[in-house]
Parts: sequence; C-alpha cells; structure tokens
Amino acid sequence: MYNDDESRKSDEEYMRSLYDRFRQEVESGAVIDYYEINELLDIYDYAQDEGDALVQMFVFLTVARLYPESREFDERMAFFLSYVSQDAANDMVSRKGRRETALWDVLQMCVRCYPTGDAAPYLDEIIRKYDSLDCETVLKIIDFLRETDQRNLLVRYYPEISQRAEDPRGFAFEAAETLKEGAGFQEEARKIAEELTRMEPFNIEAWLLLARIEFGLEHSEDALAAVDYALAIDPEHFNARLTRGVIMVVIPEKRKESIEVLSEILFSDPLNSFALEGLAEAYARENRIKEACEVYATMLRNDVATAGSGDPLMVILELEPDNLEDYLQMALDKGKTDGNDWRMMAVGLLNKEKFIPAAKALDFYHRKIGITTWVDFYLHTLYDARMFERYAEVFEEVSDDMSSPASKPGFFTMTDYILLASVYLRLGRKEEAASLSDAIEKAKEECHSVDDHFRWRGIRFTARLIHTLATTDNLPVNLQDFDPLTVDFLS
Repeated sequence: MYNDDESRKSDEEYMRSLYDRFRQEVESGAVIDYYEINELLDIYDYAQDEGDALVQMFVFLTVARLYPESREFDERMAFFLSYVSQDAANDMVSRKGRRETALWDVLQMCVRCYPTGDAAPYLDEIIRKYDSLDCETVLKIIDFLRETDQRNLLVRYYPEISQRAEDPRGFAFEAAETLKEGAGFQEEARKIAEELTRMEPFNIEAWLLLARIEFGLEHSEDALAAVDYALAIDPEHFNARLTRGVIMVVIPEKRKESIEVLSEILFSDPLNSFALEGLAEAYARENRIKEACEVYATMLRNDVATAGSGDPLMVILELEPDNLEDYLQMALDKGKTDGNDWRMMAVGLLNKEKFIPAAKALDFYHRKIGITTWVDFYLHTLYDARMFERYAEVFEEVSDDMSSPASKPGFFTMTDYILLASVYLRLGRKEEAASLSDAIEKAKEECHSVDDHFRWRGIRFTARLIHTLATTDNLPVNLQDFDPLTVDFLS
C-alpha cells in the first residue's frame, strides 16, 4: 500500500524483480520449485495489481504443488474465482473447513452485494468481529466500495477501519485516492490527505496527494503550497516538479515559469503526457496558438492521448489554428481514416458550438476520402458553420436532379431542400431559389399523421416565403440574413 518514500521504492523494486523472474519462468516452461510461501504471496499480489491473470493462476498451481497443506491462498483463490463467476465464489464461501478471517467476510460482502446491494450491514459485522484488518482486507473493502459507487460508506466507516488497519497510513492514502475520484467526495479526500501529512510530514507522496486533491478542488494556491512542501523534502523529485509545473499553468502570474519547468521536464522525458498537455495548455492560455498546436501535434504523431477527449486532434480543432489542414492531413497519415471517428469528432465540436472547425474537418475528410452515408449530417454542419457556398456545391454534387426535390427519396428530406433554397437566397441566386421553392411547394404531400400534416404546412409556408423573397425587388431586408429556422424573421 503506502510507505516511506525510500522504503516504498525498494519494496516496489523487490516485488517487480520477483514478479518478473516468476513470469519469465512461466513463459519458458521451467519447473518452479524454490519459492517461499511469502514470496508467492508477494508475486500474486503484484500480479493482481498488474492485472496479470496468467501469473495469478500459475502461483495457485505452484502453491498447490509445493505447499499442499497451506491455507494462505484460500481467500485469494476465492476472490480470483469471483471475477470469473459469482456462483464459483459462492461455492468457495460455502466450503467447509475454511478459516474464519476478515478477508472471507469481505468476499461474502462482495458476493452478496454486487452490484447494487447495501454493504453497510456487512461492514458493521466486520468491524464488530475483528480488532485488526490486514492490508489485503482493507484494499478489498476500498476496491469494492469504489466499484459499487458506495464511497459514502468509505466516509462513514473511515474512523473505525482506520483504528483497525494494520497500516493506517496506507489505508488513509488509498481512501483519499478513492474519494478524490468520486463526485462530491473531494472535501473528505482533502481532510484525509491533510491528516496523512500530519502523520507523515516528511513523506513526499502524502504532500503530492494533497496537492492533486487541492488542484481538483480548484484551490491552485493551496495545491502549489502542498507541492512546495514536497520539493522542500527533495528538490529534484520528478513527480513533484511535474506536478508543480502543471499547477502553475492555471495561475496567470506563474504561467511563464510553468512553461520553463515543463519544457525542462520534456527535455529529459520527451513524451511525458502530463508535461506535454500541461505545456500545450499553458501556450493556449497565453494565446500562443501555433506553439500550443505544435505540442498537441507531437502528441498526435506519437499516439500520446490527452486527459480529456484522448484525441489531440480534437483539441487542435478547438484552437482553430490558421494551418488547420496540416494537422488534419497528419491525422489521415497516421491512419485516422474511419469516417465514423470523424463524424463523432464533429459531434463533439458541435456540442461545444465549435461549428466552423467541425465543418472544416468534415469538409476536409469529404475532399480526401469521401462521405456517402451521412451526407445530410455533413451538409447540416456546413449550414451551421455558415459555409453556404460549400453547402450548395456539395448538395449539387451529390444530388441527381436539382429540379425535383424528390429525386432521391429517403436520401434528402424536404428540410434539406428548404435549407438549400434559403442558401440560394443568401447567395443571391434568386432564380434557383425561386425554382426550387416552387418545386418544394408543389411536391407530393406525404401525410401519415397529424404531425406530418402540420410539418407539411410549415414546409409549404416557408417555401412560399422563399419564393416571394426571391421574386420581389427592392426588399427592405437583407437576404443574406434569411434563415428558415429563425422565428423572428418569419414573424
């Protein structure tokens, strides 16, 4: 779980080397016959953290062969089976002769309460029965409450579990991390992290945890103060320097310093995702759009995801650089050719009312690859971006017969043709606007319900209005402002 910084590093190195050696032996097919039971426990726990089911299974096999009388792995085997089958976990809980341990009771809670059951009665029972809870038991409780979104119980039972935890500092660290990730629990996480820094005032990880929580609460100055405590302990600590650089991005008077710090970090670790995204955001906040986009382009070229959308191209589009097409071409060259990906990217931009970059991205994709199955969405995006000339050009390119609005039944709706007629009007192409609006008004009505009837009344009214505007001289309105979707204009 959590330890003094130097001790934690040596523990991690030991666990990693032990795990790596065991895994290599498994992969080579060697006979495994010399591990102590405690070493196998360490290997199993490390493999569990790594999500390495293969090693977990071979540890079980090794224990069964070398230590057939041992009961040390019973609970771990039961938890392992619970991820495969709830029935198998139930069978393990029901086996006769098993030991009475807190970990078994936690498994029973997991089996009985997953995914929506109330874990409170089980936690009450565990606290009543046991005066001491080992690290594995505490971790399983935290994991379960996180997975079932019962962080409120972690807050409620925190004092009792802390009193019983063999490693109260480790429990505090894991509890704060878990609460930090849950909506509405950041204040509780902050209180625990502050308590942890009092328990361990010279532990860098405790101060960095507090800094991350304060930063998430938008307490930038408090976050900076916390990370400065960490750097006072070790001025060269990599994660502390990185965290400080990221925090300073949001503090205007510290932003130039953040650029220097993050640039230094990237000199030694060029693809560090946090440093790259922090530096790009710092440039963007300073309105240095070209430099920001170049950093995001580095992420795009090297498949480094952002913390938000995951796609650096999305952020580049939001920044709207002058050379946007260069980055769009870079995305194509990187293999981003699936039209559905581009459509979803446009949807994300439209949701943020970024109409122009959404339209430019789809237009670029259409020119390079071609859009066939969702042309209507592409056209509506062009319309929203007020790219009217391109709207008319694309519509005419894909439509068979512009004189008949029903020339492609099911491909375009009457709404699409109304928009096209209004685009002609905006562009000063009055004859085409008049001709198309006349054809719309005379189109065969398809009514299957009252809603259809009223929809057609609206379509015909709008078509007549467009026809009138297109055939009348010296109008007291600017036709470039005409929008059939604007109620104020129609009134």
